[in-house]
Amino acid sequence: ITTMNENKVFDENDAIKFIREYIPENIKNKYSDNDILLLMDTMYDFFDEEDDDDFDEENFDDEAYLNNIVNYVKKSIRKDPENAIEMDDVKHLVMGELEYEATLDDIF
Repeated sequence: ITTMNENKVFDENDAIKFIREYIPENIKNKYSDNDILLLMDTMYDFFDEEDDDDFDEENFDDEAYLNNIVNYVKKSIRKDPENAIEMDDVKHLVMGELEYEATLDDIF
């Protein structure tokens, strides 16, 4: 029995699955789950450094805001010797994560 009151909250396994389904076919299996988690962690570092009010689904459609996230992630992961994510793929992965976030219930 499923109840209609179940909130959809962040789950990293669901996020990885969603991102893999969202991104272009040619990069779906290019990165490990850990690579995608590194990218998500880096995005959250960006959100932590930004004003919390900016972390809002309304900004996800803002190209400048998206570019700020992508540029931050690129700059950060470029410094990580363990990083396997190619710079050309960052935007697709970031957009996939943001789209996943947009599917979640706002429980705050």
